[in-house]
Amino acid sequence: MANANVNSGFTAGGEVLRARLYPVITAPTINIMMGDMVLEEVSGVVSPKLGICAAVYDAAVIPANPGDNFLMLGAVIECYDENMDPIKYIAATRVGDGTCAGYVLVADHPDQQFIANVDAALTAADLELNYDIGSEALSAGWTDTGISKQRITVTGAAVTQTLPIRLYGQAFPGVDVYSAAGCRMICQINPLCHKYGAGVTI
Repeated sequence: MANANVNSGFTAGGEVLRARLYPVITAPTINIMMGDMVLEEVSGVVSPKLGICAAVYDAAVIPANPGDNFLMLGAVIECYDENMDPIKYIAATRVGDGTCAGYVLVADHPDQQFIANVDAALTAADLELNYDIGSEALSAGWTDTGISKQRITVTGAAVTQTLPIRLYGQAFPGVDVYSAAGCRMICQINPLCHKYGAGVTI
């Protein structure tokens, strides 16, 4: 049976260990979709709903070397507008209340595992390496559902500490085949790229 090979972002693999709300600063330059991996903005924001807090970085999908300047937070579980009402996704240029375009609930525990599909075939030697995240331009996900189109990019896998995603194994070995694109894999944010991960200094 062939893999479905439908990009659908990052979903929690098993129990959600922790989830926190983060604001998205008004008029983001990218869409922020459910299932998107997101990073922390360098500076905080004073948000009407959460007070002073860290915000989601909104100026790039996943910039090069996320462990260098922008640290990973986790994957978006839900999106809300500036009034905390549920919405499908936070659209690029959304103004909101003039300070925040809206809010996102992020599975941000450093031990959280996720499931996402890969864009090419794998071998056993590809496990325990670090990978980049592939994303549509401006985080252009499925706008009818609000679901992300992010996936794991197989090319360029290495032990490099700034590659953000680490692979552990197949999520559905009885359904997917690892020797073709679209295989859904269990993964985790590389601790050296994670905001709350081990080995990260301020």
